[in-house]
Amino acid sequence: MSEGVSSEAEKQAPELWQFVPLSTYAQPEQAAGSAAAAAWSSFLRLFHSAHHDDTAPVKKEDELRSLPEMQLEHLVGQIDWRKASNALDATLSGEAGAAISGVQVLVGQPHCGHAEIVADWAARHHAQIIEPPSCEALLANDGRWQVAWPADGQPWVLTGLERFFLRTANGLALARSLLEDMVSGRAGPGLAGCDSWAWTFLQRVSSLPLPMALTLQAFDGPRLSRLFAQLVDAEGERRLRFRNARSGRDMLTVPCEDDNTASDEVAQLAAHCRGNVGTARRYWRQRLRAVPDPAAELGDANSKELEKKGDPEAEVVWVSAAQPELSLPLEANEDVALVLHALLLHNGLSDAVLPAVLPLPRHHCIAIVLRLQRLTLVEQFEGRWRVSALGYELVRGWLRGRGFLIDDF
Repeated sequence: MSEGVSSEAEKQAPELWQFVPLSTYAQPEQAAGSAAAAAWSSFLRLFHSAHHDDTAPVKKEDELRSLPEMQLEHLVGQIDWRKASNALDATLSGEAGAAISGVQVLVGQPHCGHAEIVADWAARHHAQIIEPPSCEALLANDGRWQVAWPADGQPWVLTGLERFFLRTANGLALARSLLEDMVSGRAGPGLAGCDSWAWTFLQRVSSLPLPMALTLQAFDGPRLSRLFAQLVDAEGERRLRFRNARSGRDMLTVPCEDDNTASDEVAQLAAHCRGNVGTARRYWRQRLRAVPDPAAELGDANSKELEKKGDPEAEVVWVSAAQPELSLPLEANEDVALVLHALLLHNGLSDAVLPAVLPLPRHHCIAIVLRLQRLTLVEQFEGRWRVSALGYELVRGWLRGRGFLIDDF
């Protein structure tokens, strides 16, 4: 592709990071109106068939090996939420670059970095970060913890409103007080980040007219492909081709050849994750493979034929077509549902606090989360149990089917 054509394509490509009103969040088109299970079945069919039903796989699963953590970090690095913060700043400031006015709310899905985005915004605007109280203070509700809103118009920031409440008889008083200050104007100008499940819950328990919330727009196939390409730590002129291990078709090339297109597989991944960039990244990372000995590819007839069609100097990374699906424990019951729902409503809870928000004894709560951890459905992060990125879609769909309150995505 010529430089002129490339530049024109870049101009036409939509912004990677987009923030929109929560009500206008648009799931990737393939997922709209379909059940998550059906979307995921289609995704698996793309991997397993990929127009090669009558041929042997280009790479058998037993010929591939998992990649070491260090190599995975080079191929799928951490998301730089500062770039998202740049886009949020532009959205809040407008073309004139005006200072923030009133109270703004950023709602983020699990694993979508709302706390990091808001914290970076606070740093660039010298905003005062309001730190949350301890869980003990929330449970005590003795009035000793008070919010000190900044004076003289200095903006404030709450990186995670979900850290200011617990779903108990006494644990909601502070959140209600915060929301009242925000809605009435007493808090002054500021930005509050909030997990999507917590925001839905607070809307349910509050009678206040809460501010309109912004959210990160769903990542569709083309934007997800661009992001995956950016997450690669490409040294020098290094070129990569991520290939479906069964069909041999390129799913992603680095550098990107076209910012406005995506392979069927990446598009379906975006659909399965309903635009959640954090869970999509984790699925992608989980499926990357390599051959035990790169030299072994030289004797592989299928691989040699593919190299003739592609870039002979590009490094090939194989994408597994047989990633096992996660499953709920066989004894999944109402207690398991209560634990998972509590973890999502609070964006994670510690061993000590989890029993305080549930009608279950501590030993039973711990037994449940440990079983869920063995199934990769929950993980520990910063001293709290939370639903994992790999387990999120399964857990969300299961809770929805059981009639639990879920987020608006």
